[in-house]
Amino acid sequence: MLNESDIYDVFDAKGVLDSYFTGYEYREGQLNMALLVAKAYNEQAIAAIEAGTGIGKSFAYLVPALLWAKEHPLERTVIATSTINLQKQLFDKDLVQLFEMMHITVPVALVVDRGNYLCPYRLSILLQSAGLLALDPQSDIGRLASWAKETQTGLRSDYPGRMNGELWSEVNSDPDICQGYRCSFGTECFYAKSKKKAADARIIITNHHLLFTDARYRIANELEYDQEAVLPPFSRLIFDEAHNLEKNATSYFTQTYTPVELLRPLKKMTAKRYGTYSSVEAFAPYVKNASYLEQIYEKIGVLTNSIEYIDTYFLQKMQSLQSSTFLVTSENRHLFESAKELAFNVSNAAQSLGRAVSEMLEASLAPEEMSPVARDLEVHTRRIIRATEVLDQFFAFESWTDDVHWIETVRKNALIHISPLSVANQLQTEVFENMATVICTSATLDLKDEFRYWGSRIGLPPASKRTYLTGVFSSPFDFKSNLLLLTPSDAPVFKERDNGAFTSYCKQIIAQACITSGGGALVLFTSYSMLVEVYEEVAPLLLEHDIASFAQGEADRTYLLNQFLHDANSVLFATDSFWEGIDAPGDALRLVIIVKLPFRLPTDPVFKARQDVLEAEGRGGFFHLALPEATMRLKQGFGRLLRSTSDKGIVLILDSRIVNKNYGQMMLASLPESHHPSTVSSGIATKIESFLYG
Repeated sequence: MLNESDIYDVFDAKGVLDSYFTGYEYREGQLNMALLVAKAYNEQAIAAIEAGTGIGKSFAYLVPALLWAKEHPLERTVIATSTINLQKQLFDKDLVQLFEMMHITVPVALVVDRGNYLCPYRLSILLQSAGLLALDPQSDIGRLASWAKETQTGLRSDYPGRMNGELWSEVNSDPDICQGYRCSFGTECFYAKSKKKAADARIIITNHHLLFTDARYRIANELEYDQEAVLPPFSRLIFDEAHNLEKNATSYFTQTYTPVELLRPLKKMTAKRYGTYSSVEAFAPYVKNASYLEQIYEKIGVLTNSIEYIDTYFLQKMQSLQSSTFLVTSENRHLFESAKELAFNVSNAAQSLGRAVSEMLEASLAPEEMSPVARDLEVHTRRIIRATEVLDQFFAFESWTDDVHWIETVRKNALIHISPLSVANQLQTEVFENMATVICTSATLDLKDEFRYWGSRIGLPPASKRTYLTGVFSSPFDFKSNLLLLTPSDAPVFKERDNGAFTSYCKQIIAQACITSGGGALVLFTSYSMLVEVYEEVAPLLLEHDIASFAQGEADRTYLLNQFLHDANSVLFATDSFWEGIDAPGDALRLVIIVKLPFRLPTDPVFKARQDVLEAEGRGGFFHLALPEATMRLKQGFGRLLRSTSDKGIVLILDSRIVNKNYGQMMLASLPESHHPSTVSSGIATKIESFLYG
């Protein structure tokens, strides 16, 4: 049992935190959150906790987890986050500080997906085949080889500089290729070392994706949570960034057919990777029947053509439908009836190739040193066959369940998807009900509805009679004094099909607002194409006032964020992932512009399918899905601004629906109460200047 007095000793005024941090400010919300987490541990409960910006939620759940681990050395807590940044913060910073200030030591481990670890065995094979290129220290392979000799973790994220994705796929840890205990590089294996460290740890930091991988593995292999799977046994679970649970679970459990996943292993089978030979050709000298080689290349050609035929079919079909995404339903699937035979041809050609490769390998008299090449061939053909399974499921119309079947075109390729209509039951039965304690926390979970919307999407409250705890701990920041919310009521109404007037308005107001603020602005879009159009016109205007601009897509996310943070007078134009996970305290961020309310596109197939179900049940899809989802997203964007008690700034929302529609008032009510005067466009610059510099 965790004692409340131990929690008070850490978080109360003049407690451990107060003694450790200079200028520490006691936060009642942090103390109460830690008490609630401790209660969830003691009562084997499930808890949903919203912790506003500045609460210090990481410490509020880490301290009870550490105290529990100290008292219960045979139990293990897994903490799963949505982003790598938070994982590294917890492991590299927060836990280190807590160990020091609490004078305790608990074994901890950072565990990421297996594909993030370097495989010394695969690297050795690559270096052998690379020849002289491996000796060039300036080549990608040469730099990789040098790093491999120095790295302690073997993690891709620790590699200095940018890593070529194709190169990494040749050397990362791969379960299909792994030789396990037979590997001669076993003592050097970074993945094996991480598994050993995880087995010894009482607290494991990982991500949502790996947590779902572990759950899926346990279901497939009938393993309980007191047995080792992808993760070691565990009974306590903390989800941070839990607002992303539905999105991440949907992404993980979505099955996809993509021609790239078929063509990549085909390309590797025929590439000259062994001197002047491909992996197939390397076996020619060891097979008496020379026709094997000819048959395999013939079958590769048949499969390649079959892939091109079905890809061309879907690209033409989507063009005729005038859409880049399409929801396939029982009512319209007849439109794709003619693709059944094309899909069968792909699957049949893949199976035929697999049989031919197997027959060649069985007939081979190759020596033992050829076993790595044989293993490569087996892995490639297995992946080719596996990649066609989604096609088979998609076109088995008579066996369809309530999953979402949809098609999209991406960079001149057609992708076929099967997504779960809901992840609530899966999360409830495969995760929540198997844990003694589950903590779900985020800065944005509650819409003043007692967690009903968020909980309904992920399977909470629990179906069983488990204790279900909830808590909302508001931000300690003074939003009324330090945040000015501007919502111009005269902005042109955004129209999905004709947004020319709105876009022109945004160009003018964004330029004016950023010039007035002197930069220090984050401009959040929901559309990348609109971002590009606005950026191309506004950036030169800002440059005339010595304000640098950065746009998402110009470089990777980390580089852009660092550039923005190091230039306090710059402007960052962004979308998607930049709505959350940006921590820019101080003067670097003093203006957040939300261009449009973050409603999901009505053409999004999974979203539309979920809306259709709600409509069929007599519940409005807009008010029960679109509105609450957009409101949670808005809270995330709004939360980018104030990151410390001394921060001061402005949130400018250009979408006038926020003040002119009844549902806009509901969205505003979910935000922290700020200084929110009535505003028209002509008064924006004056209000910004007066608030920041008056």
